Amino acid sequence: MRQSPATVPMTYTHLCAWRVIGGIGMPSDLDTVTLASGEGWSYSLMRDIDKAFAVSDRGAALAFLALQGIFGPAKVGTLEERLAEEIKELQEARRNKTGSYPILLFAATGPVDVTLGNSAQQRDEYVLTFDAFDKAAIRQRFVRQHRAMQLALALESKARVRFDEATVGTYCTNADGHTVYSLSISGGKAEIIVASPLDPEATETVAQRFELLSTSTKLDSAVRLYADMAIYGREPFRVFISGWAALEILINKTFKELEERFFSTLAIPHQPEMSAKFLAAVRRTMEGKHSLIDRFTLVSSVLLPKQAAEAAEADLSAFKLIKKLRDEIAHGSTFDEGGMPIDELSDLLLKYLAADTERTTGAASAPASAT
Repeated sequence: MRQSPATVPMTYTHLCAWRVIGGIGMPSDLDTVTLASGEGWSYSLMRDIDKAFAVSDRGAALAFLALQGIFGPAKVGTLEERLAEEIKELQEARRNKTGSYPILLFAATGPVDVTLGNSAQQRDEYVLTFDAFDKAAIRQRFVRQHRAMQLALALESKARVRFDEATVGTYCTNADGHTVYSLSISGGKAEIIVASPLDPEATETVAQRFELLSTSTKLDSAVRLYADMAIYGREPFRVFISGWAALEILINKTFKELEERFFSTLAIPHQPEMSAKFLAAVRRTMEGKHSLIDRFTLVSSVLLPKQAAEAAEADLSAFKLIKKLRDEIAHGSTFDEGGMPIDELSDLLLKYLAADTERTTGAASAPASAT
């Protein structure tokens, strides 16, 4: 009978560091300034974090070497020699990134249950294993606290202060004082980036869309918000809020014009003059009373008149789901930032932006991924 892996209580150490960009500088005569501390955690402002991350850096170097097969034959140098070289390169890369900016360092320790499987390997002062504990859960418990500290620090400056994560590391210490590194080949939700070569014939379409979007003021806000949404590495919450605002602006801006087209093209088999008077009265009565979902429904029907019913219903369902999440956030409900429907929102926004620019410019239809 196969024996279950042993679960062992240990102490975790979790470190996170941000470079502080603008507004805040280090005192000229100090290398470390303690900002706040509590049971098992502390925040400090530092010039250099190599010493604080020495143990964590070894784990990061081991993870890199593990991908190359650190225990395989025909490697140049001993494991310790290759490890030392990798740590040196890691620290140099981090120093190049942080530059002369002050570093906000967070350090926390606490109890955690670690599952050691058969793959665990003992090496003098440390143990190397895989997926032995949930690093993401440890990190997540401090996110709200980090935001509070960053704001508290930023309020000390009259200038704008920004924070850019420089590095993060989590490891454990067992009862014998050995460091336990849990390596993860993949962590969290992987991002799959798909790219296709640009068709040379598409350059004309791109030029037409650029001309419209760069000169028209109608969708200026939507374009700006999309640009904010599209910055690589932007946190999911901000991406979601920017994307939703862009989509909402697009729907509201195009609704009035498309509503006119919708009613003007209705084929009504009744007395035309009286039908027109009745529709005009209905529009006057309903003016300003259409919900955002009503507006999206009309915009969808006019912008994409040949879309199949299944695709149209899927768009409406996605829009309702995204709006529901946005409303819940606005009313203070808790939400999972990692589970936000960013891809669905991006697809919907790009699909309808493409349809609107096609309508205006006569450019080629939206990409296949948007249909």
